[in-house]
Amino acid sequence: MNVHSAVDRTTRYTVVGAICALMHNAVMIVGGCAGGHYLPLSLLAFCIVTPMGYLLHCRLTFRVSPFWPDFVRFASGMATGFPLYFLVMAVLCSGLHLAVAFAAPITTVALYFWNYASAHWALRCRLPFG
Repeated sequence: MNVHSAVDRTTRYTVVGAICALMHNAVMIVGGCAGGHYLPLSLLAFCIVTPMGYLLHCRLTFRVSPFWPDFVRFASGMATGFPLYFLVMAVLCSGLHLAVAFAAPITTVALYFWNYASAHWALRCRLPFG
């Protein structure tokens, strides 16, 4: 893989990631303003954003066809980031008493790199590199 293609794919990932982050944070912030707790809101956001993120990453970021085993890997990768996500949210919301509207975007940025590596593993591991 050359540097240009890696930069191009990272740029596409960032755009799709931003779309997913906006969807996720919309669920979290609207739910938080309505009095919801970050735990069930996080699960709801996961159920909404994960399939949409997978499809967007297939089409736009990695330019591969959707494939059920890839979706399972993708969802698994996103799910393994949940303990870290919950830990950061708990520290920010329960420990520091930040509102979900502030804590969710901070946590989203903190998990960007984990999510990038996870998506790359899920959607590129079956393709030859180079």
